[in-house]
Amino acid sequence: IGSAYVLKSALEGKTKERDASRGAISKSERQARMDAEKDDMMEKLNKQMKKDFDNTKRIERPEEILERRRMERERRNRWYNRLGRSVFGGLFGNSGEK
Repeated sequence: IGSAYVLKSALEGKTKERDASRGAISKSERQARMDAEKDDMMEKLNKQMKKDFDNTKRIERPEEILERRRMERERRNRWYNRLGRSVFGGLFGNSGEK
């Protein structure tokens, strides 16, 4: 009886090793992994659902984007900014020397 038990446990261990090396897993392990993934996904989904969705937020139209970029470019390239960069460009450049 003792030798039968030893033989049985050795064969079960060998089978588990073989399945593990192949990447095959038992149904219970697979089910546990799937349940954990499902719980993780549900947790992430619940976090997203808790955030309020603001449907009053406007989507910027392409012409509005272009206008905003044009205004930013004009603000950046005003004549006194260009003059200041050309006059003081060598003094306050990125070289770190003053």
